[in-house]
Amino acid sequence: MSEHTTIRELLPLAASGDISPEEMRRVRAHLAGCEACRRVSEDFTVIGSALRGLPTPQPRAEMVAQVCALAGAAMVGQRERSNHWGVMALLVAASWLMTLSTWPVVRAAAHWMFTGWHLPSGGIGTALAVYSIAGLAFACISAIAVGRHAHMTGRVR
Repeated sequence: MSEHTTIRELLPLAASGDISPEEMRRVRAHLAGCEACRRVSEDFTVIGSALRGLPTPQPRAEMVAQVCALAGAAMVGQRERSNHWGVMALLVAASWLMTLSTWPVVRAAAHWMFTGWHLPSGGIGTALAVYSIAGLAFACISAIAVGRHAHMTGRVR
């Protein structure tokens, strides 16, 4: 692009004062030697001052109140959704913790119950593994159920 074309693109911005001081110096230097650009610049200056003289439209008070209410409701909803994800994570963690903490109790109970039944040596270990997997499955199913309920009630999207 030529310097003349670049300056022509900067003239509306220069008239409104929305260019850097360096660009303003370039525009002024060009306008000092170019009569056609100087006339265009004067036109933009007149248009800009006329536009600044127009009143700024203000929104109705009802509209401002509605927008504020909608924004507040959106912020509350967002806060609630973030809390629900935290609760779901805590439920899953609590289920895991419950499964792991009750393992010794179940193992002792299983040993006591199955001592007289003469199960093979891997029977108690298998029973505990099944118990652990069942606990994990229960935790996952609980988390999915809570998530679906929250989604259906509109608390989580």
